Amino acid sequence: MTAYKLRMKKLGGYFFALFLLLQSFSAFAQPDASGGLADNIFKEEEAKFLVQLKNISYDSVIVDPLTRYAELEIESIYTLLTADTALSAGEKEKAIRSLAYFMNGLSRNLQQRKTDMYEIRTAFESYRHLLLALLYNKPFNELLVSLEPRISQLLATTFSQFKEDSLLDDIAVYKRVAATPGFVFQFLENKNNFPFTDSLLLEAAATDPMKFVFYLNQNKTGIQNKIRSTKNIYLQQIISLSGNKNISELLPFITQIAEQKITPEEILEKRTEAGKYFQLLTNTLQASVSKNSSSIFLEPLRAGIKQKALLFYVNPINELHNAADAVRFAPADGLRPEDIYYIITSCGDELYTSSYLGLYKRLMEHFKDQSADSLFTLMQYDNFSSFIRLAANYNVLADFLHNMLPQRRKELLKRFIAGIENNTNKGLEQAMDIADSFTGLRTFPDINELIQAELQFNLERCMSDQQYLGIRLYNILLQLFELVKQEKDLHKLWATLGNYEVLKREALLNKDGEIIQLVLFYGDEDGVASFSNFLKLYTDTSKWKIAKNKNWISIRSVSDQPLTIYANRPLDGKLELDLKAQDSLVAFLQQQSLQPTVLVHRGHSYHLDKTLKRLTPYVKLAILGSCGSYNKAISIAGINPDVQVIGSKKAGSKSVNDPVIDVINETLAGKNDLVWTEIGKKLAGRFSKDEATLNVFNEYFFPADNVSLFVLKLFNYYNRFV
Repeated sequence: MTAYKLRMKKLGGYFFALFLLLQSFSAFAQPDASGGLADNIFKEEEAKFLVQLKNISYDSVIVDPLTRYAELEIESIYTLLTADTALSAGEKEKAIRSLAYFMNGLSRNLQQRKTDMYEIRTAFESYRHLLLALLYNKPFNELLVSLEPRISQLLATTFSQFKEDSLLDDIAVYKRVAATPGFVFQFLENKNNFPFTDSLLLEAAATDPMKFVFYLNQNKTGIQNKIRSTKNIYLQQIISLSGNKNISELLPFITQIAEQKITPEEILEKRTEAGKYFQLLTNTLQASVSKNSSSIFLEPLRAGIKQKALLFYVNPINELHNAADAVRFAPADGLRPEDIYYIITSCGDELYTSSYLGLYKRLMEHFKDQSADSLFTLMQYDNFSSFIRLAANYNVLADFLHNMLPQRRKELLKRFIAGIENNTNKGLEQAMDIADSFTGLRTFPDINELIQAELQFNLERCMSDQQYLGIRLYNILLQLFELVKQEKDLHKLWATLGNYEVLKREALLNKDGEIIQLVLFYGDEDGVASFSNFLKLYTDTSKWKIAKNKNWISIRSVSDQPLTIYANRPLDGKLELDLKAQDSLVAFLQQQSLQPTVLVHRGHSYHLDKTLKRLTPYVKLAILGSCGSYNKAISIAGINPDVQVIGSKKAGSKSVNDPVIDVINETLAGKNDLVWTEIGKKLAGRFSKDEATLNVFNEYFFPADNVSLFVLKLFNYYNRFV
């Protein structure tokens, strides 16, 4: 083996990849003896890049104009460089090479899905502005402030031939580390003299101030010295409070303490009464919002509001769900509308449906003699989108919109629908929230007209401004809106995206021809009752065989293609014995190489996040028997985009959950596919004699009924590579 080969063999995966990357740029680094090599490299990279763009997606509505935009932009920058007589030949060559570097790097990022096609325009605009700043010695720091880490790194690589390359690389590193603030301290422990150390410490403290305090008390002199030597007044204030036993109650107010607007003693005096402390939190946030504050420490303040809203109000109200309203909502007595608003918008996904509706009713009582949107004037539109999303999910949006004048209703919907084109992840989430509102507003023609007009206006605006993400999302929303408005069969859309009307039994089978189902219970009073009712479904020994141990049970169908149900016992939840029982069961399944393809949640909504941690790519069906599980369907799609979901838009109930599970398991045990329309009809027939239970069942959704998931599915469908 040659010495060269031996060296290559010794290189680890990362370093070998880096070596290949450097090799890919080696052609650019050759001397331009002929005077035309830079031009040749540029033309070669341009041709390859434009071919790649034409094949980046099936969506010609986006690809064709995006390719034209890129081609015109490339030629415009090239012409600007070659025609500028103020630039020397060497400067022109270096600039043209940077353009080739840029296209090569952007192409590689697109192939590796590190950049999506909707970021191409931002990348080109950033490249152009930075190139001109570097060529003509103009300031450029402001150009990089809002850029995503990946584009910053792309630009740092692009301009590696320029004297500013070291600074650009440091900025890219800063952005990359700041995007994952949990790793800031680990990074700084091994990085001496990093120029943006104070900025990284500020990011880390603003994300998790208690972790910042924790590192102050570690026996690591290097990082301690870096923290204590910072000149930032807010970080210095945290350092000075680090020994205070009540520091967790003080950290949400760190900006105000550092700026001497309030003292720790005044805060702790308020903390002796829950209501006064919570109002201090909300007052402080409102004051910051009114000043359009961009303070980085707003995040701990919002986190403090959510933490105390859960502790003081949400958890007690949820736990009293069987009590009379006067008793149940007593913790909210005396709260101002702004306090209730922040409870709802901070903890909407943790509230039981009945808890949300009770708080919403109390909130709107304050505006019964005013236009409903006076609420947002009071709140300065803070958390506006969250409030509208929750109102749609809990089916009170129509009520809210009809308590204001038509012109103000139009302005509100305009604000809700506009602006989804600026960021892929946030824009996609907002588009899903908008789609969620369609179903609840379907029967209100006046509101429907406003929504359709706003969607069309925003689509045309994005087309005019070449905002490709907006074009894609508003097209999807208009398509879905038309289907919902005309009450067409949304299920037909799955013919394109994948059939969600049926779940084939064979899709649930493991290699041994067996279906494994995991059912998770929780150790509160309702969980114990649900478990008891659940067992009653499997008492027929001619169909089912039950085995038990101290932590969990198994229920196996008597069949040559068996269905085996594993369920943990609902042991004492206060001691977390229920979670330990689940861990024991999951460990057993892993040891036996048994992968559940059906996951069933049997517990309140505040337990659902624990269940979702058990969701794996093997799960094909998730049955969520908790209140408001519709709100979690989007999160589930993020974990496993292909899973089919059944749950409730409002209240979950064992009177519905048990029959749903029973019908599904009887169907599977009978070796039949799950045809959701047939199962829905069968269940509706069961409940037809009990109006109350039928009404609860009518709030349940089946796999093809979640409109917001159509947005995600269509978005991913159109973003496939050709």
